[in-house]
Amino acid sequence: MTCKHNDNARGAARVLVGVAFALGAAGGGATAVAQTAMQITTGGVTGTYYMIAAPLANFINENSKMLRLSPSTSGGGFENLRRVEAGQAQFGMTQPETMSQAWNGEKPFDKQMRSWRVIGVVTPPMANHVIALKTNNIHTASDLKGQTFAIGAPGSGSTMAMSLFLDHVGMKNDVRIRMEGHQDYPSQLLDGKIQAFSRLGSVPAAVVDEVAASRAINLVDFGPELERSRFLDKYPFYQKVVVKAGTYKGQDKDVTLFGNAGFLIAHKDVPNEIVYEFTRLAYSDGAISKVGMAFKGSNLNRANPLEGNIGPVHPGAAKFWNELGVKVPAAALK
Repeated sequence: MTCKHNDNARGAARVLVGVAFALGAAGGGATAVAQTAMQITTGGVTGTYYMIAAPLANFINENSKMLRLSPSTSGGGFENLRRVEAGQAQFGMTQPETMSQAWNGEKPFDKQMRSWRVIGVVTPPMANHVIALKTNNIHTASDLKGQTFAIGAPGSGSTMAMSLFLDHVGMKNDVRIRMEGHQDYPSQLLDGKIQAFSRLGSVPAAVVDEVAASRAINLVDFGPELERSRFLDKYPFYQKVVVKAGTYKGQDKDVTLFGNAGFLIAHKDVPNEIVYEFTRLAYSDGAISKVGMAFKGSNLNRANPLEGNIGPVHPGAAKFWNELGVKVPAAALK
């Protein structure tokens, strides 16, 4: 108990060092306030989270007298939640399955992590795209047996999703699993070092277009295995994502994937007024426009900002949603 208390205290202290500076600056005039520094932890530089966070941070920095936000790269949602929990970042992005695993202390987490709070949705349902070269003759998830499959970067939502799926359908020992940086996978696929890789992202995903521009590909269909195994019944925080025919070069039929939406989170000890300011600006018309022009796969949705969320909402964000007449439901996680 003492060790856990000390870990939590250290995390809170790290958050509050930045927060104290922010609030101190708030009383010192516009010049001082402009130097306020906070961090939002995202993902790889070509991934959905970073592609949203970079223009979002620019907009907030241009329009806030309280916040100066810096996006940082990471392995993805799992690592983001750990960084926010530890106070290494004040804001971050993650998915509901990661929230559930962290809250309950389930693998890959080694203890309960409950020092984060939800702000609102940031992406539409993201899909776990699994890409193979057409010459590898991998059409459905069951065809991955016996293949070298790069399931994602360590700490990413893709890695966690694919690990759960392969374990659930009984394929974990039938696939040669790799976990490395996302940026290496396209070249490894083209060079024949792997036969398929997974990347979590909004539809359409730039990485699919990147590979398809060089070689004919298959977008691997998970529909049959999802139905047979009832994977979505066991893990209801995932949903089917149907990628319509023609979305990607050479894709001549609908393909069923699975995934879920991404959410913005903050450490619980970031003061309400700072999270309120972040939320107010992040979901403003100006931010929605700026982020949307830079990256089409965003979903800063003011109408249903908490749809699909299972975690507790930060009071600063809840205040903003209440002002807009948005119902803030009780957290599904207890």
